[in-house]
Amino acid sequence: MKQKIFLLLAIVLMLLNISCQEGFNPKTDFKEKYILDSYIDLDYGEYKMTYIYATVTKLYDLEGLDTSKTKIDPYISGASIFVYYRGDSFQLKEYKGGIIAKRPPPVFQYKYYYSSRLEYIYPDYPISITAVLPNGKRLSSNIKLLGGLQLGFSYDFVRGFTTKINRFLFGDQFTIEWGYANGCLLFPKMIIQYRKKGDYTYYEKEVPCTYLNRNGHYEPLYPSPTVSNSISYDYSSFDSTMSQIAHSDNFDYFAGLLFEMVELDEPLSKYYESIHGSLDDYSISLDQFVYSNVSGGLGIFGSTRIIRKGWGINPEYQISFLQKKK
Repeated sequence: MKQKIFLLLAIVLMLLNISCQEGFNPKTDFKEKYILDSYIDLDYGEYKMTYIYATVTKLYDLEGLDTSKTKIDPYISGASIFVYYRGDSFQLKEYKGGIIAKRPPPVFQYKYYYSSRLEYIYPDYPISITAVLPNGKRLSSNIKLLGGLQLGFSYDFVRGFTTKINRFLFGDQFTIEWGYANGCLLFPKMIIQYRKKGDYTYYEKEVPCTYLNRNGHYEPLYPSPTVSNSISYDYSSFDSTMSQIAHSDNFDYFAGLLFEMVELDEPLSKYYESIHGSLDDYSISLDQFVYSNVSGGLGIFGSTRIIRKGWGINPEYQISFLQKKK
């Protein structure tokens, strides 16, 4: 579901930015253009649950200046979309269902094209996509799939995660490395999962990399999008987060620790950067076009995947926070 939401947001941002960057004016010199947005949700693990999603939309001439009053649905149905990989071709199916805008009017449907589950998708292989619209318009793109990053850790928690380790030998930070990502954007996140009494839901709380002292007040510093090859977390940040959870309302027990990192390939990374302008607080955001790698129109075709690694939490480490709570 997160991936579907990501695609939907990408389309909306694409439409908004293209309109602004190209000096789009609904009253003069409108040029009809088509947009193909597609991404490959990769899985290089043992489950092999790789999927491909796509939408085809169009720019339209706005009546008036209030976008909330438009009755035009930019989505294009009935397109023939084929993906070509390792000498094989397969057609994406069209899904129509689910309301994405409840305000009247309009009530647009959550519609997109998708593939069935794909197997034997390998890193660094070329792949291409072609969409032929009902009016004969042709949109296409080709990329090379993401490589297969492997995670490495500064400490192996064979008996469950704990900060009670030999700091003299292993330092005050837990470091995760993954090697060179070839300039691809990475979105790392460390999460502590827990349960509440009488509630079957798993709750999550993110662990900051460190805490910054700002005039005597400690503020958490969470990771931002990066092209680095590693990330480090202070062990004290884990202790602080565990303590906050243990003292929260109706806390029951800790379920585990999870590191999750979203990886975008080069096209998706360039698209993200063209929308956000900069990745830090020191760069100047300049007026620029939204990145596109689609021939015959506009849009983006890329691959993404989520890398996960989980740990149980050492029982003695858990108990130490429950004892402090009492």
